[in-house]
Amino acid sequence: MCIAAPAHVVEINREENWLYADFGGARQQAKLDLLPEVEVGDYVLIHAGYAIEKLTEEAAKESLEAWEELLEILEEEDKLLEQERNQ
Repeated sequence: MCIAAPAHVVEINREENWLYADFGGARQQAKLDLLPEVEVGDYVLIHAGYAIEKLTEEAAKESLEAWEELLEILEEEDKLLEQERNQ
């Protein structure tokens, strides 16, 4: 299963039809075929190398907060599993 997380568009190359988006410090290149109206500063979902959906800033921030919560929970679970293995 693939899950798309919101990314902040930081660069666009219209001549080559791609963008660079930031995922919490990691940059990813994506094609603009499905979202030609995207601008620098927008938030998008990227899947399989394509920007597939433009998000409002509010929706992107809500989703990013949910991702942060999920990652914190998963990190805690990993710590607990590691502690159980070491006992």
